[in-house]
Amino acid sequence: MDVEKVEAGPLSTNTYVVCMAEECIVIDPGGDADEVLARLRGRSVAAVVATHLHFDHVAAVPELAEATGAPFYAHPADWAAYRELNAVAEEWGFRIPDIPEPRPLGARLWIFDVLHTPGHTPGSVSLAADGAVFTGDTLFYQSVGRTDLPLGDWGQLVQSVCRLYSLPQNYVVYPGHGPETYIGLEAADNPFINSGVCRSRGRRIM
Repeated sequence: MDVEKVEAGPLSTNTYVVCMAEECIVIDPGGDADEVLARLRGRSVAAVVATHLHFDHVAAVPELAEATGAPFYAHPADWAAYRELNAVAEEWGFRIPDIPEPRPLGARLWIFDVLHTPGHTPGSVSLAADGAVFTGDTLFYQSVGRTDLPLGDWGQLVQSVCRLYSLPQNYVVYPGHGPETYIGLEAADNPFINSGVCRSRGRRIM
């Protein structure tokens, strides 16, 4: 699996071009569609997918979908609340992108297992395959997604991050912003949610 990253759009969103041989998917196209298309180098696109539907992760969806003919996928829970999720965009001076209605994500997409990881948004997902997981704004290097935006939920985010920590410890984490990290590193000492938090939460639930 070949992974190329483009830091795109006004919030430096990590847009990923992920390819196997001559077929690719584009994850979280936050802007700079021309640069993303250049990274494809003529390869076909099986899908354009958003880990969640905040404006900074979907700004280039219309242009990429039109240029490649690829279907666009996202979780239905985010599509149902698209305008509400992005109310802050206009407050911050950004335009809410007009995007096509996404096809609903199931348990599998292309080579990926699709993990529903709500908390940052109701429909946040992570995509896991081949020693890597693309976590959107759920898990970052030494940080986690914020839940103070519309429809964010801290309790759900903790459950989602703990679920990610059950992946193999050597999995590379490709987040929606910032540098890559590893599941094992974050599970050991993420200052917001680590495996100790997960164990404590599990005891409280029991």
